[in-house]
Amino acid sequence: MRNIDSKKRKILKIAYGFESILAIVILIAVLLGIIDILRIIYDSFIIHFNRPIDYSQLNAIFAQILLLVIGIELAVMLTLHRQTALIEVLLFGIARKMLLLPKHNGMSEILLGVIAIGGLFLIRKYLIKEDNTILEDTNKKN
Repeated sequence: MRNIDSKKRKILKIAYGFESILAIVILIAVLLGIIDILRIIYDSFIIHFNRPIDYSQLNAIFAQILLLVIGIELAVMLTLHRQTALIEVLLFGIARKMLLLPKHNGMSEILLGVIAIGGLFLIRKYLIKEDNTILEDTNKKN
């Protein structure tokens, strides 16, 4: 019996090690993405300052920044194993999707995004305790 438990613990440690490696890879990709964003901003706002920035270019910059934020939150989620980290990743993902909607069609999709974000906030407030565990039925008698 102890042999099985020790094998499970070893497998769990290996899985956590792989998660840590993946989190490091994600952070390296985010660092390279930050350098790319800074290059784009430098080119758009400093080198070609006399050329106006159009909506699609600014939208692409915001989308790239939100993608980097999602990457950071994924690394946090892989490292900490918290329920709130998953909700934060979903929040940023929905916000990014709402930002990338085309101008001509999107009111219903924006409404769905707002409802989804509201639902995630409700889940965070009413179903997750401060110590990051899921709330159980408090009406149970001991």
